[in-house]
Amino acid sequence: MKRKTWTILLRIVIFIISCIMIFWYTVSTIFNIGTVAGSLFFAWTGANCILWDKVSAVVQRMKQNKTAKIIYRVLCVLFAVMLIWIAVILGAMAYFAARPPKDNATVVVLGCQVRGDNPSLLLYKRIETAFEYLKTNPDTKCVASGGQGSDENISEAECIKKYLVNMGIDESRIYIENRSVNTNENIAFSADIIKKNGLNENMAIVTDGFHEMRAALIAKRMGYECGAVSSKTPLRYVSAFTTREVIALTAALLLNR
Repeated sequence: MKRKTWTILLRIVIFIISCIMIFWYTVSTIFNIGTVAGSLFFAWTGANCILWDKVSAVVQRMKQNKTAKIIYRVLCVLFAVMLIWIAVILGAMAYFAARPPKDNATVVVLGCQVRGDNPSLLLYKRIETAFEYLKTNPDTKCVASGGQGSDENISEAECIKKYLVNMGIDESRIYIENRSVNTNENIAFSADIIKKNGLNENMAIVTDGFHEMRAALIAKRMGYECGAVSSKTPLRYVSAFTTREVIALTAALLLNR
């Protein structure tokens, strides 16, 4: 098959993938940096497929100018490095999401948005996952972690505890950490409660799989061992939150936070 035919087929495949990804970001109904960055990236790849001839013409003109040629090559290298980095981060995220906690580790449920008095879908999935783990491990204790936002009637921690108790977990097994507003504080404040109450300092962190790596790195930096008890993220949210997490992890690693 001629090279031109292969190029056309590749453009069609990339364009279709770009459209699917843009739809995936849109259907999530989530607006965050992941949604914006992902949508813009795949809009760019799709546009390049449509405007391939014009893009190729611009590239050819750049190659005829020494300075422009250097800039083009630098951009190509940076793009390749970015793709490799994303692949590495995604692989690392999958690894951390699959690491099991040690026996009798203290369960730490990381909060997520509460809508009024009830958990958002992501938080409910975390609560379900925590319930199953606590039911299977009856000697473990739990720290429900998460503060109260301005649009929430109760704190995320109180919501987690309420639902776990309603599901059948003994209230005495659940400790409340209701001051935190981000993942760093989730881990730090939960660790304070663990120490204060003489609980097992190994943590079993309950959160979405995409979030486990950042939580684990924070815990490790604070001197704690942890494993993952990953909840199942609804498919429509995976693209937006995973992209956001890749960006957050990159910033955290670069800034050593």
